[in-house]
Amino acid sequence: MNRNVVGRLPVLALLVWASLVALAHAAGDPDGPQCNATLQGWAAASEVKPCILRLANCLAATQARRLNLPWLVPVAHAGKTPTTTRSNAVKRQVWWVQRMGGIVEEYTLDNAINNPNHVAELFSLELYNKIRMEPNLQYFLNTWLVSVVKNGTQIVTAVAEDQQSQNRYIINARQFIDASGDGRLGAEAGAEFIMGREGPSDFNESLAEGPDSETEGSSLAFVAVEMDTPQTYRAPPWARKFNATDFKFRGLSDMQYGYWWIEISWPYNTVTDNEPIRDRLFENLFGVWDYIKNSGQVSGSSHWALQWFGQVPCKREGRRFRGLYVSSQNDIMRNPNADPPQVPDLYYDRVAFAGWNFDLHNPKGMFDTAHPPYVAYKSPYMFSTPLRSLISKDVDNLFFAGRLGSFSHVVFGSQRVMKTCSTMGQAVGTAAALAARLGCKALDLPSNPEALWSLQQQLIRDDAYLIGVLNEDPRDYARNASVQASTELFAGGIDGRARNVLTGQTRAVVTPLQAHTGMGGVPVGQGINGTNRWMSTKLPAWMTLSLPQPAKVRQAQLTFDTGMHRLLTFAVRDYRFGIWKAQPETVRDYTIEGLVEGQWQLLCNITGNYQRRRVHSLPCSPIHPDPGTPSGGGSSPLPPASAADVRASTCDPSAPSQLWTLNAHGQLQNLQGAQLCLTFSNSSAAYQAHGNAIQVAPCATAPTWRLDPTLINGTTVRLESSVPCIDYQGECQCAKFVASNHEVQEGAGVELWSCTDMGSEGTWTFLQKSSKNNAFMIATGGYCLDHQTPFASSAYAAHRNQAQTAADALGLQNSATAYSDIRINVTATNGIDRAHILEVRLYDEEGQKPFPRYGGTSF
Repeated sequence: MNRNVVGRLPVLALLVWASLVALAHAAGDPDGPQCNATLQGWAAASEVKPCILRLANCLAATQARRLNLPWLVPVAHAGKTPTTTRSNAVKRQVWWVQRMGGIVEEYTLDNAINNPNHVAELFSLELYNKIRMEPNLQYFLNTWLVSVVKNGTQIVTAVAEDQQSQNRYIINARQFIDASGDGRLGAEAGAEFIMGREGPSDFNESLAEGPDSETEGSSLAFVAVEMDTPQTYRAPPWARKFNATDFKFRGLSDMQYGYWWIEISWPYNTVTDNEPIRDRLFENLFGVWDYIKNSGQVSGSSHWALQWFGQVPCKREGRRFRGLYVSSQNDIMRNPNADPPQVPDLYYDRVAFAGWNFDLHNPKGMFDTAHPPYVAYKSPYMFSTPLRSLISKDVDNLFFAGRLGSFSHVVFGSQRVMKTCSTMGQAVGTAAALAARLGCKALDLPSNPEALWSLQQQLIRDDAYLIGVLNEDPRDYARNASVQASTELFAGGIDGRARNVLTGQTRAVVTPLQAHTGMGGVPVGQGINGTNRWMSTKLPAWMTLSLPQPAKVRQAQLTFDTGMHRLLTFAVRDYRFGIWKAQPETVRDYTIEGLVEGQWQLLCNITGNYQRRRVHSLPCSPIHPDPGTPSGGGSSPLPPASAADVRASTCDPSAPSQLWTLNAHGQLQNLQGAQLCLTFSNSSAAYQAHGNAIQVAPCATAPTWRLDPTLINGTTVRLESSVPCIDYQGECQCAKFVASNHEVQEGAGVELWSCTDMGSEGTWTFLQKSSKNNAFMIATGGYCLDHQTPFASSAYAAHRNQAQTAADALGLQNSATAYSDIRINVTATNGIDRAHILEVRLYDEEGQKPFPRYGGTSF
């Protein structure tokens, strides 16, 4: 087996069920080494270089999609809230919680656009695309952690194996996240865990049914189709035989998708006995189908045929680790029958939320058909998840997410559902990044007030929902702005005034008359009442934020309405309840303008949006999201740039060198007149290239060249022509990768050497700054980039959502344009006839950095 040593990483995450998103905002160490070998992946920030291991070839709870099981969301249920101080009447406030927000919402909306037919493999592809598009993350599919190395109470090394490629990886890191479901990393590290149910005396829980070693079970499901002709079925000889009494508590009405209650754990261990559990599930699944088809007791089954069945047991429970705190029933719902119900404790270190039932399954499952398969205690409110429950109490640098969290078995019944697990993933990914940035232990974060405040502020900036936590970022200019709008909807109990974008909260808190029956939410006093959004009365519409004094605003963050009251869960049963395209409430086309000395300047022109959260560097590069052709007019959005070469050619040799911007798909945009044109070719492999403003000048007739991403450190770049060197100011040069602690990948530094004496002539980079005041090279062209300062850079590679290049940023910094007002003009939505905006944030250069500090700077 090959041995690959991976350098010292800021963060390593082991993912299976909960968290592709566990590293979704791992912003930390700009100099941390990447994993070697293979590809780049998904992390929403651009500074840290974390690594993830994934124990299957699909991503982030697609195990459940293999089983055709739904992604459950934490919808709290009916209940009352305590009497408020303003009235003796018992009220109930509700936050509509059909969806989660944050990164979960981002890929939910992508899936609605790109996978309207609900194909499980396409959902997995959607998540795979996310990690492929993130240049700062390495991932290893089909890779299993097998052991760890510790130094005292800290993990220093993880050892993983890929049996398909016969590679072994030795991975060194500073912070570790176990979101694997089974908790192999934590177990190998010696972190304390429990399997089974606590007793009533352990945490004084009235609903506790232990102590014992029993856990919630694993399931297999099937899909059946109705045919035009009668279909026969012959069960395997080992299939279990059922009779009518076995289905007293287990309905057979839906023959198309079956059944979550085909479940087994007892008398097995769900981790170590996975194979015999699968065999018992097979016996029950085919026995259930045999009863449906051949018992004569299920009407209408004659034309139905089994089309698909799961083969990988879908686990509900395994190891639960002990963290700095164990969240238990009394924190949330001491007495399920209390009226008024208990208001859940609001943990000071809350980093996520939950709200599903205390959904406690019968451990005996199909071996106990005389009793119901589960009992559910409905939570009257949403409740929070403490960071302390996601940090190991006895391993200094180990975070948990998902089913591994430090919860009692009772609370676990609510926390275990998958989108709730994903909110924990976003939380610990962000927390691990902050710990890496601060150089502190994971278990030190909850006791550091400033670090904890910064973590919570970063999470809500990234659209995570934390009950009662509002935007307090001192770097956000919008917080002190005054707001005006063209129109405001304010009638019939609806408050759509423009000032609502500054409440610091991006969720609606509504009264019972406005809420759907059966959903509970945020208790009185734990949120800001109202819609918390601006709603115009018609389109087009505009909203202006006037700043107390002009500011060098360089980033605008907008949060739009994506109809989060609406179910949009990727489940074969529930797809009919969603809108599987751009959500009608969402702003589609809009511009952003800045007011400078009485003149409005166009900063952004966006068409075809369908996402909830958009972050724009100002002025925007010409980026176009790809929701498909919009309806109702407007320009068609361009698809994202495919991998391509950028070439430079002379347009007007007599003209001076000028600034140009590369537009998508071969379009040329001259900003200041030109000596050179940048053309776009999608015929060869290189990098995405939206909106990169650069200054270019010819450096003789050098051949076009490109970096081959398959090459490794120190290997000469392969040229597209037979010329063995690159012409650099009349001298023949060979390109070599810069030797550094970075493993070479797309966008790495390149050093030019003389082909004759191999003397170093200067370092050339893509998005890195130069150490010498000399010319720079376009990444894939035979031309040099001119610059005016020692900090000019060769600006090339661009992510579709991060297309502001180093040269652009430098130019903006030097121009120092200050805006007194920022205006957002909405011209179209994806369906309705008014604009909805939930929040606007405005930041300068310092404010663009993650993790704010009390004083207005960043960690």
